[in-house]
Amino acid sequence: MKRFISIICIYIFVVFLVVIPPEIYKIVNNLDLGSIAGSEVRAAVRVSKTKTNKKAKKLILGDSTGHALYPSEKTYDSIVSMACNQAITMAGHYFLLKNYLEANEENLPNEIVILFTPRTFGNNVDVYAYQYFLKPFPVREYKSLYTKHLYERIKTIPLYWTANLPFIQTSNYTPRMSIPANEERQNMSELSMEYLLKIELLAKEYGVPFRMQSTPVRDDRRVTIEAIKKDLRKACAKHLYIEMESYIQSIAFYPSDMFFDEVHLNDEDTPKDYLGILN
Repeated sequence: MKRFISIICIYIFVVFLVVIPPEIYKIVNNLDLGSIAGSEVRAAVRVSKTKTNKKAKKLILGDSTGHALYPSEKTYDSIVSMACNQAITMAGHYFLLKNYLEANEENLPNEIVILFTPRTFGNNVDVYAYQYFLKPFPVREYKSLYTKHLYERIKTIPLYWTANLPFIQTSNYTPRMSIPANEERQNMSELSMEYLLKIELLAKEYGVPFRMQSTPVRDDRRVTIEAIKKDLRKACAKHLYIEMESYIQSIAFYPSDMFFDEVHLNDEDTPKDYLGILN
């Protein structure tokens, strides 16, 4: 029996030596991750930690609609984009911003722009958080930036603590997760409000102006958008009202046939420089 156990232990050790180091190497060197879901988020994290020797006119934070306009994987002359995906939640955008400002205190951007479609403000920790939030933002590294509410949400994800294991990091594995039927999506989630306020305070701390700008919206969603506007104004009545009102005024409706889904423009209809900031 002891011999059998010894053989099993040796086998496990050999597997560990063969499998784990290459996976760690991939993560450390950012190799072979292009096919992994969330590669745009990993690109944004890399950008956020990169020290630059030039001052950016605009620093872009954005969801997938913002990413379509200014991809985080692309290098620009005059701006820096960390736009990626709404699944990282507003907390993830705060983490990216904090990384960048700390790494570039000597070359702060002229302005921070949050580039979202209106429905993104309602986002919370959901079924995509394991792949898009926990993997690129390791719990051990970012836990000190968690609010109590965020941590409670994270703990509802099955096996959340496994997300940062090397062989999980470089895979598309994600545990099954369901959102309770009684948890209705809000147009401004508690989590988004918490971290929007943190983004505002962080921007003030570094003396960098910040604003929010809407990405294009389908023309046939006007009724839905009116309801979202009402909720956003109500949620921001005490805080960020001016910033949110400016965001609401920026909402631009495009013909619905220019979109391939509810929020994303067709490639051929995507503006080359939506904000007019590339020069």
